[in-house]
Amino acid sequence: MPLKIFAVAGLVCCGLLLQACDSEDKEAAAPLTPVRVQVPAVTDLTNAVSYTANIEANSQVNVAFKVNGYVTDLLQEKTADGADRPVQSGDIVKKNAVLAKVDSKDASNSIKETSAQVSSAQANFNKAAKDYERAQALFKSNSMTAPDFDSAKQEYENAVSQLNSAKAQQKTAENDLQDFDLKAPLSGVVLQRNVDIGTLVSPGAVGFVVADTTVMKAVFGVPDTISQGLKVGDPQKFIVQSIPNQEFSGKISEISASADTNSRVFDVKVDVDNMEGLLKVGMIASLDISKEAASHSAALIPLSAIVKAKDDPNGYAVFVLKKQDNTQTVSLQTVELGKVYGNKIDVLGGLTPEDQVVVKGAAFVADGQKVAVIP
Repeated sequence: MPLKIFAVAGLVCCGLLLQACDSEDKEAAAPLTPVRVQVPAVTDLTNAVSYTANIEANSQVNVAFKVNGYVTDLLQEKTADGADRPVQSGDIVKKNAVLAKVDSKDASNSIKETSAQVSSAQANFNKAAKDYERAQALFKSNSMTAPDFDSAKQEYENAVSQLNSAKAQQKTAENDLQDFDLKAPLSGVVLQRNVDIGTLVSPGAVGFVVADTTVMKAVFGVPDTISQGLKVGDPQKFIVQSIPNQEFSGKISEISASADTNSRVFDVKVDVDNMEGLLKVGMIASLDISKEAASHSAALIPLSAIVKAKDDPNGYAVFVLKKQDNTQTVSLQTVELGKVYGNKIDVLGGLTPEDQVVVKGAAFVADGQKVAVIP
């Protein structure tokens, strides 16, 4: 019986030893986490700052109606085949061109009524003038009493007043009739048409938006640190996304005297000639503003290398490769970061030029872990 117990115990011990050996073999065979490392790239950086600008018209006007009524006519343009069509967005119009007309029957009737009133007042004036002239002659020859002369004079003065009032009413009616024609206040391009024939409009309703696009503006916002280095008349170049192979040149025409209350930036406007009509309202432009300071050197590493610091929830760190004999491990190193440049960031402190920083695989390693460096 004891011999059987010893035999079983021996088998159990052998099994445990084999299992332990197998575990060690598995640990030894576990692959190391692959990482890619590089030293910080020391680069000379200029202080040019890129901005995005909106292309706007030199002047843009909302053309609004002054009267109530239905639109009866629209300015007509010729199509490619010679047919007429209503004016639309993109068409060029001349100053004082009648863009739309509103039904003016009532205004026309008012002119007829005032014209009749003027005719009647004119006839009354003619009669009163002759009577007054005759009364003056009779009064000088003592053939008319003073009360009769005063009465003739009063009738003449009343006739003059009535004639002037009738003419004023006629002029007002004629001016009101002009309000039924919606005219372009400037020569330019139609950006928007809001009405069709039959549309009921009211005073203040915007029928068209017209803009002068012979000169365009690139408008962008800069912080106060940049605005101090800019002045009206400075040359400025930019490109637009839809015409990437052409550079446009202009001059700063305006720098806002106060910052926007929400964004805290100062608006800057750059005027550029657009006689060729390449620039359109609403295009997006890109431009660089150079600071006065000289260029400086920066130690750049990829953003993928940045991880959270171990003891500071608001801090940042990187993994630095450590070599000892044939073993390669990574050590967590706290760093001070600067500005971001594209997909890289400037490291202000915490690294030396010789430090090999884990730039790929940083998210999969821990402090002190063994790693395998890949090219």
